[in-house]
Amino acid sequence: MTESNHASGDDAQRGEFLYWQGRYRIGLAALVAGTALLLRALGLISGQSIAVSWLGEDGTTQAFGASAVAYILLIVALRWRLGMRRQASRRLVGAVLVADVAVVYVCALLLTPPAEFDRTLIISVFLVQFTQLYFGWRTTLFQLATVAVCYSTLIALARKAGMLAAPGEALWTFALFCVGSLTYAWVLGHQGTRMRRLTRLFDRAREGDFDQSYDDQHDEFPDHITEIGRAYNQLRGHLETIILTDPLSGCFNRRGFEQFSAREVARGVRAKWRLAVLALDVDHFKQINDEFGHLTGDEAIKEIGALLRDTARAGDVVARSGGEEFSILAPDTDEVGAMHLADRILQAFRTRAFISVRGQMPITISIGVASDEAGGTEEIVRTLTARADEALYVAKRNGRDQAVLWQTGMRAFELSGARLSREMERLR
Repeated sequence: MTESNHASGDDAQRGEFLYWQGRYRIGLAALVAGTALLLRALGLISGQSIAVSWLGEDGTTQAFGASAVAYILLIVALRWRLGMRRQASRRLVGAVLVADVAVVYVCALLLTPPAEFDRTLIISVFLVQFTQLYFGWRTTLFQLATVAVCYSTLIALARKAGMLAAPGEALWTFALFCVGSLTYAWVLGHQGTRMRRLTRLFDRAREGDFDQSYDDQHDEFPDHITEIGRAYNQLRGHLETIILTDPLSGCFNRRGFEQFSAREVARGVRAKWRLAVLALDVDHFKQINDEFGHLTGDEAIKEIGALLRDTARAGDVVARSGGEEFSILAPDTDEVGAMHLADRILQAFRTRAFISVRGQMPITISIGVASDEAGGTEEIVRTLTARADEALYVAKRNGRDQAVLWQTGMRAFELSGARLSREMERLR
């Protein structure tokens, strides 16, 4: 993924968060404003705020209502903008978070007695934690700095108005707030990091990559996330079998072949190996289905898959590519080694009495072989597979039950697509 694509993805994620959060911002602001105005009208909220000494009771009430309406209209406009284009830059997120903090402290200036300014810190705790949960550390520190500026300004105004006897105590309370908020934000951030590790594991598993497991050794204090990670590790082997293995033959399927081939190519490039691909096709398999039935054909595929896995070397990747067709990727193998492996497979088939057909007919196989340097091209496996298929066609055409090594200039596939399909079907 390019840097621009990654940035665009982050903007989209931030836009999605802000969009759905906007609905709750509007609802919460309307609820708090309505409740505050009602309690103020009933005389249940003290009128000893800083703003009352400046604006009077009626002016303060009007200013509070105007602040709430302005904030709600701002969020409505934000949701409209995000509804048109679900992307939000860091600057836009920062502006919204500044508005969140500002409206809290403006309301405190308008309605709250200076002796009760600690209430703003309670609300700020939730603001900081939600920011950490959805927008990360950098944005959290920015919002915490915004809270520090607003709270310090509030204390300074109260002191100037002579309405706060011990501003030092208020600042000490704020210091404790910062320590507690940062500690809890760190815990949330640590959990978020581990959850992202788990998400990446599941993303890789969805692509068929099970190389990595959840490392619970780094979880000094195991919790529910650790339990999920351990559960993934326990399921990992089963998932790999389900997703990457052909259930009939027991060999890898196409996806598994591609996955493990990519790994072997990467190793081969580093070690400057040669790689070989063997394309295998069971001879006269249609005859088995016709004479013994498809259930017997399935049993034969099981036996063939087991025989290929037993005959191949430990590092070879054996896959069923479709029907009676198989493929083998042989790492660190040149032409001589690949032909030796092919001859061993041919001999294993010739000497095997297959239980599925009750020994009533031999089962043989034709093999096409190709080998090249792993670093030749990023598409080396695809190239070798195409070459091995050409050599396989030659092996079929020359009488089956043999292995043919691809040579430069071999052009087995010069027939048209339809004609080639009919010819291959005839040769099987």
